[in-house]
Amino acid sequence: MGGRRRWWGYTHPHSRAAVHVVFWLLVAGVAGAVWWWFRGRHAPLRPAPVRVLQGVVAGLAVGLILVGTTWRSVTDLGDAPVCAAPPGEEWGSTTEVGPLTLSVLAQKVATWPETGLAMLYADARGLSVCRYAAADYYVAVVPVAVAGKRTTNFGDMVVSPRFPTVPSQAAALARHESRHRPQWAVATVLAGPAAFPVAYGVDDFFFPGARNHFERQAGLAEGGYVPAGGAPVLGPPQVGVLAGVLAVGAGLVVLRRRTRRRTRRRARPSRRRAG
Repeated sequence: MGGRRRWWGYTHPHSRAAVHVVFWLLVAGVAGAVWWWFRGRHAPLRPAPVRVLQGVVAGLAVGLILVGTTWRSVTDLGDAPVCAAPPGEEWGSTTEVGPLTLSVLAQKVATWPETGLAMLYADARGLSVCRYAAADYYVAVVPVAVAGKRTTNFGDMVVSPRFPTVPSQAAALARHESRHRPQWAVATVLAGPAAFPVAYGVDDFFFPGARNHFERQAGLAEGGYVPAGGAPVLGPPQVGVLAGVLAVGAGLVVLRRRTRRRTRRRARPSRRRAG
């Protein structure tokens, strides 16, 4: 990159990155609201505020996908250095280049928008990015380690609060994080880019830490987790959420039945007049 600022890619100013995101989200939100407004005119059961809210949400979702996809497409990390250990230590597995198989390529394509948003986040925060060659994915390293921060995977990129300095632990954690990428890819293909974080969050709420099914599939020992059983945690927060979901579901069923009854009552006089 040669230290030269570009109008796109990974080296542009932070302010321009923020302007890009805000601009495209606003455009997508307004366009989505207008589209949803006209599309919902033939659905009298939905009031105008609901149509506008749905349009804004849909527009923001489309905007995030467009921003992530575009950012990933124009960002060039081909010259990103290979993740290396501190001086005097060796991580043999990080420099061993893994083959670009059809499965890995499909995972990269499926997680293209999520990876682009992660790259935008890394650029906005000024994080240093390296490439874990063994699994062919990128690692954005936070310069200052913060206690309690967890390593987070976003498609083809991992945001890490610093990899362990012990070579064996670093290689194990890298392998663990690489197994989250196919989880992202499968969830994205089945239900969209937000499917995996939603599913992971719900699972982690009832099965926190080492009980999380996604973490168990990725390997608890390599991820630094201590096995703590597989049963769900049903404390006051979990019970409260379940009760709230049941109450909302019951309320929606009752509201839907009432709406149908009103619609039928309004349709009867018109039928009699037509007769």
